[in-house]
Amino acid sequence: MKTSNLTKVVLSVALAVQLVSADAFAGSKFKEVLLTNKKESISDPYFQIKVSKVKELTEEEAMEFINEASEGTNKAITIPNIPPKPPEVSEGTKEGGNKSGTNLVAAAGGGQTPAPSGFFDGVIMVVDKLIAIGQKIIPTIEKGKAVVTNNPMSAVSVLPRLDTKDPVVHDMGDWSLPMTKHYKITYANGFGSEVVSFVYSISYQYGGTYGGQGKYLTGIRASARNITISWGFDLDASSQLIQISNVGTAQNVVAGATIEISYTVKNFTRQITTNESFFVAGDGRLFKLD
Repeated sequence: MKTSNLTKVVLSVALAVQLVSADAFAGSKFKEVLLTNKKESISDPYFQIKVSKVKELTEEEAMEFINEASEGTNKAITIPNIPPKPPEVSEGTKEGGNKSGTNLVAAAGGGQTPAPSGFFDGVIMVVDKLIAIGQKIIPTIEKGKAVVTNNPMSAVSVLPRLDTKDPVVHDMGDWSLPMTKHYKITYANGFGSEVVSFVYSISYQYGGTYGGQGKYLTGIRASARNITISWGFDLDASSQLIQISNVGTAQNVVAGATIEISYTVKNFTRQITTNESFFVAGDGRLFKLD
């Protein structure tokens, strides 16, 4: 009986050792297979980005996808012909104003500086005679899907900087109709096939005047549509206000804004980030910067 039990114990230990060895072997083989597959994927032309192109679309080309979008579930994005809604002001601020007697706009400092918190929520930049209101960084595409927001602060406006409690001007006029330019981005792999493509649009209104003077900007926004992504790839994009400037004179201000579009194409072998910069002026001009 004792010999039989001892034999069973020895056999159990031997079996356990064999199972552990088999699992270790299987685990190492699995890791080896994964490593081999990754190496093969890295060298696979399908996953390699070989060519990327940026093309400004003509009005005819843009009308094709705008009509398609309006017929489907993704409606074309329109921008209202109004400046953004001003931030809320507390009753104490309205009645008492700035109790310290300091010019709140001037207190933001000369040059391009972040605006202070609190009263100036929504102000993202102040320079000379201009103030920028909106959201400094705006997500445009997240995980391959367009980001659409109805937040009035998601569009940037460049307005006159005034010595008043309210940094947003309500009685401005002469705004143009919304202007839009469209750019198509494509990425091709080693087989010459497009694996990522999308269209981003830059929209804005210009020519707004205050008291019949100046030319200002509102509704500056970047949006994305017609996003096509092949299996194994992903896409993220965002827009950002880089700077504002006066491209006119001290007496006749012409607002200017530099916007940067950043987009990242990635798969499990590589990540490519590209930045495109644009300058839009209060007289309606739009330039793509090199």
